[in-house]
Amino acid sequence: MESGSNDIFNYFLPYDTPTLDPGAFVQAMLTEVGDLIDQIYKLGARRIALFSLGPVGCIPARALLPGAPVDKCFGKMNLMVKKYNKGLESLVNDMPIKYPGAVGVFGAVYDIVQRFRAIPAQYRNSSAGSQNHKQKHKYIIK
Repeated sequence: MESGSNDIFNYFLPYDTPTLDPGAFVQAMLTEVGDLIDQIYKLGARRIALFSLGPVGCIPARALLPGAPVDKCFGKMNLMVKKYNKGLESLVNDMPIKYPGAVGVFGAVYDIVQRFRAIPAQYRNSSAGSQNHKQKHKYIIK
């Protein structure tokens, strides 16, 4: 499951002043995820995958937020994302202890997306520009 990108983005919207500081907000989000894991485990889930958030502070819409940079990623937002992702990974690492018989998997999406952004030529589609539209596209992550 992947959840949280809208929560972190919305934390920075100018309509409501947040009642929690960023760290407490992230912890509240992680508590919700923990509660959801408890619920689905009780319903019989034994294989649970949690996916980290991507760099939410780099999405184009971030430029519309007050105080967000237009020409680069929004560092404050990505800092919250990184803290949240670290907490998700901890939840996965604790699954075998807290949930007997459960297997947890953590998908590190943030790092993959940042690699795509840093060196896009390394991940380009080798068939891009091909006149053969029926050719299957393959993306390779090294």
